[in-house]
Amino acid sequence: MTRLLDRARRQSLAWLVFFVIVVDLIGFGIVIPILPFLSPQLGGGTDDIAFILATYSVAAAIVAPIWGKLSDRVGRRRILGICLLGGAVSHFLLAIADTLWLVYLSRAVAGMMAGGVPVATALIADASTPEQRSRAMGLIGRAFGIGLILGPVIGGVLARSETDFMLPCMVAGVLSALAAGLAFILLPAGKGPEGHAEAAVNEDLSAPLRRIVKRPGLLLFICQFCFHTSAVSASVYLFPLWVANGLGWQAREVGLFFGLIGVVMVVTQGNILGWMTDRFGNLWVLRSAALCFSASLALSAVATQAWAMGALGLLSFSAATLCLPVLNTIASHLVTPASRGQFFGVTASSAAFGRILGPLVAAALLAQGGYELAWLGTSVFVLLVVMWSMVCGNGLISQPTDTAADLSRSAL
Repeated sequence: MTRLLDRARRQSLAWLVFFVIVVDLIGFGIVIPILPFLSPQLGGGTDDIAFILATYSVAAAIVAPIWGKLSDRVGRRRILGICLLGGAVSHFLLAIADTLWLVYLSRAVAGMMAGGVPVATALIADASTPEQRSRAMGLIGRAFGIGLILGPVIGGVLARSETDFMLPCMVAGVLSALAAGLAFILLPAGKGPEGHAEAAVNEDLSAPLRRIVKRPGLLLFICQFCFHTSAVSASVYLFPLWVANGLGWQAREVGLFFGLIGVVMVVTQGNILGWMTDRFGNLWVLRSAALCFSASLALSAVATQAWAMGALGLLSFSAATLCLPVLNTIASHLVTPASRGQFFGVTASSAAFGRILGPLVAAALLAQGGYELAWLGTSVFVLLVVMWSMVCGNGLISQPTDTAADLSRSAL
């Protein structure tokens, strides 16, 4: 009976985190279709659009590990709530922006407060057993999918005109503030690793991270988050240009397509992902999804017919959505709960650098060799993930869990 009650408590906590993140990501998604139009409206150029987007990723890459570390020290709920409130402030700043520098400031604040997702990921990992970890990580992917579906649609509907974006930004801020309130009210207090028998082998949390990243193979594993996100962000950059050039698609068709991707994320990252990892294991799911992602990108280099371009786009993005939850599941097993928050912060920082690197590489390849070279170059990023999973994956995840605990104790 006690075991059943504990399992029910963990499942309830995971769904509470899911609900909080969905509310916040809908608010974040509302802003996505607005940003490309704000820069020209305030006197900026196309380069400002790129720099505004990069500002968010740079700030997130720098600050995410700090939020993760603080969540290990003072508790997941407090840090998650602070990040969500900071996100609300960034949306309100964007709502009142009447000069370009305020847009930059709002995105910098949003990036600095982007620690909510890695902290929530750590919290869901804390609330799940190792056997249920893949299903729990799939909840984060489903939250992203729902935000990807609802956010941009709501943002487009709320925009009063092509130049008035105050209302959607205000609504986004209110949603983030609501998510913060829900986090403070509904989520349990206490430090991140509470409730686990394996928790808190060490109170000095800064030393273990330095030792953990020196473990053989772990730094290379962290790089996989950068490689995967580079490919995803490059694809997000290339796909609208590709279908506009080849098929004449406009913003409406592209928006509907990404809405379909959101539906796929919601469907696949629930029971389907959990069933796949239970049956085949995390590494085989990662290998298969990454290989499918890479092959779809490579085939896009030679696709010319409408059905092939649409099918390959759907296949590549669908496969990409399966990779990150599996990487997060593997990451959750590599460190103790006492270091989990800061470790997810480091992987989030690696992913943020990927969001900067991917579009830059794709743009350079596109200028040099057209879409053929750009798609082939993007596929190489994912091939690196495939190679890691084939060559190094088994060796890393086969290390006993006690290894991380020993590293933590050795830092005392």
